[in-house]
Amino acid sequence: MPSLRRVLPLALLFAVSACGIPKEQWEQKLRENADLQSKVNDLEGQKTKLQHEIESLTKERDDLQRAINALKGDMSKSDREKADLIEKLAKMNKTLEDLQRAQEAAEKRAKAFRDLVAKFKAMVDAGKLQVEVRNGLMIVKLPDNILFDPGKTDLKKEGQDAIVQVTNILNGIEGRKFQVAGHTDNKPIKSGKFRDNWELSAQRALTVTDLMIKTGLDARRLSAAGYADVLPVATNDTDDGRRQNRRIEIVLVPNLEDLPSINDKN
Repeated sequence: MPSLRRVLPLALLFAVSACGIPKEQWEQKLRENADLQSKVNDLEGQKTKLQHEIESLTKERDDLQRAINALKGDMSKSDREKADLIEKLAKMNKTLEDLQRAQEAAEKRAKAFRDLVAKFKAMVDAGKLQVEVRNGLMIVKLPDNILFDPGKTDLKKEGQDAIVQVTNILNGIEGRKFQVAGHTDNKPIKSGKFRDNWELSAQRALTVTDLMIKTGLDARRLSAAGYADVLPVATNDTDDGRRQNRRIEIVLVPNLEDLPSINDKN
């Protein structure tokens, strides 16, 4: 489209020539035309300026929109990171709670063991028994040499006295059940009364259990088992090792509250 600054003078010139306008009027029209052209120039300058401003504002708007979009992305990323942190925190809290429960349970077991050792201190000092923790279980261990003669299941006098002492102490531990376990070495039994060490170990456990019941321990708190030579505590290749393996153990059966809950998920 032709510029107004070129069109207006020509239009006025044609109009004046066609109408026979006097010179004074013609000059007046030229001045008016010049003023009009100046205004047109000003308007075009303003239009150009506005166009530049529009372009500048458009760029700023686009930049701002990109910044907003980026900010939204950062906010989404921040939300994801926050969610991840919350999940990690929840897992850490769960792990911490589990560790605290485990620590409390361990302290409870340690206290029970210390108390048990204190109760049996005199017998331990006399060499009549040992108190230990094995595989998470508290065990009172009595060597067979004070309890039985080789290949026999009848308690010796010293053995009877020891079992009575042990029973009186265990009877004072409330809420506990006990398993009496018989163990032998790996040497085949020579006595014709028992077919093998399984029968010998089981009968010895039953003999001890029977005396504990007669001494006053509730039978409902007792069980008996024979393990022959399958759970040695020492080598069976030496006399001393075999002597250690021939034993009666009284195992303190864990209470249910001492065990992990079946609902716990690690």
